[in-house]
Amino acid sequence: MIVISKKRIQIIIGCLLIGIFTFYFQIAGKGSTHTEQQNTVPTAATPVSGKTIVIDAGHGVPDERCTK
Repeated sequence: MIVISKKRIQIIIGCLLIGIFTFYFQIAGKGSTHTEQQNTVPTAATPVSGKTIVIDAGHGVPDERCTK
């Protein structure tokens, strides 16, 4: 059986409230409003537009696990 005294409950609730307020003020300090201008970078079309690029993750050596 876990015994939690009134003092421990107050400490736990206090820590939770401090954490919530810290998180709230940290988020509010970043200016997370909808009026914030987003940084965008204009891009131009490249010769590979509309094509699929596949990157092979081969490491430059043949697969030595296959012995056939």
